[in-house]
Amino acid sequence: MNTTAFFLAQRILLGHVYQKNISTMTIICFMGIFIGSFSLALITAIMNGFEVVTHEKLQGIHAHLIIQSYNNGINIDALTPVLHQEFPEIIAFSPMTTHHVLVRTNDQSEDIPMVAMIKGIDPIKEKYTSSLTKKIIYPITTEFSHLFNSNQIIIGKKLAHNNEITIGDTIELLFIRDEHIHNKKIILDSQPAIVSGIFDTGIDEFDTSVMYCSLTFLDQLFPNSSIDQINVTITAQSNENVLIQKLQQRLGLDVYSWKDLYPSLVATLKLEKYVSFFIIALILLVASMNIISLLFMQITQKRPDIALLKSMGMSHHAISSIFFIIGMTISCVASLCGLMAAYIASLILKRYPFISLPDTYYVTELPVAMTGEILCAVFCIVIIFSFFATWLPIRRIAAINISQVLRFEG
Repeated sequence: MNTTAFFLAQRILLGHVYQKNISTMTIICFMGIFIGSFSLALITAIMNGFEVVTHEKLQGIHAHLIIQSYNNGINIDALTPVLHQEFPEIIAFSPMTTHHVLVRTNDQSEDIPMVAMIKGIDPIKEKYTSSLTKKIIYPITTEFSHLFNSNQIIIGKKLAHNNEITIGDTIELLFIRDEHIHNKKIILDSQPAIVSGIFDTGIDEFDTSVMYCSLTFLDQLFPNSSIDQINVTITAQSNENVLIQKLQQRLGLDVYSWKDLYPSLVATLKLEKYVSFFIIALILLVASMNIISLLFMQITQKRPDIALLKSMGMSHHAISSIFFIIGMTISCVASLCGLMAAYIASLILKRYPFISLPDTYYVTELPVAMTGEILCAVFCIVIIFSFFATWLPIRRIAAINISQVLRFEG
């Protein structure tokens, strides 16, 4: 492409102002690509925001990887040097033991107790493998490890709200020890526990039925229990699948990612993002097709000029470049403006989250996660669509008969 092609393309574009039909068609093409780019980028950013926020919430409660033993307990003393020395990808890990108990408050002495899951943790190590320390809403200023002294426990916000439990209240834990099961008769043991903290994860299954206590206190309730789970935090650069395979082969235990706990949810979020991107991309394809109509009109109107340029010796490639520049200029400018508007809209939605969502979602406001990859992907799609939409009408230039046009249309 030489400077002559750019000059003539610029003159034709600026000349649209004085030609109402062509000018209107140019505006339609511009607005179609602008709206398509804006919609595709913003919708993809919103769907990406749902995926990011949901992953952050779920992964914050669970560790990156979970080492599980369903039969025998895990010897944490023997496992510690193996994880430290043989797996540099592991940043931190913490032990956990899980049991089920019945919970009864003083006001529910005659009611049916609630079933809850109690998790025994190491408070010092736990803060390096989950975001539980950041989820404590009451009390705010107390050190996390101080919430697990003696028989103290922390419970979820909805569990506390549904049963009118506050900080400092004493609840009764009913549980079954293995040695207290005789034939068909079951003896329930009772242990008082003091509520020292309340957490809010935003996940109903945790906030309504999960409690945390220290491993020492849980060992008092279940003396024969052992550590059955190790929560592992890995570096951001680690290959999760490869590390899982290495851990399984080395330890002979079940190792899985937190995503394996929510396979349908993770797959649904990913599918929704790609499906919405594909559907809006089809709408953008339809908008790009307006360029075909515009260039056909341009080529038909400029037939005498094209014939004259050919007769003066301008090559077919140079003439085609003129209309190629026109089509791609409209597409690029419209796309860049649409992407800029989408980026500004995402900043506004992020700064002022005025769109509220129902409780069925893991977030309360509409999440937006605009990334450079999204902007680049949308721009590349616009360029590809516009390239083919521009190439189709340009092929008609070769069919123009110079002598016939100059004789009857010149």
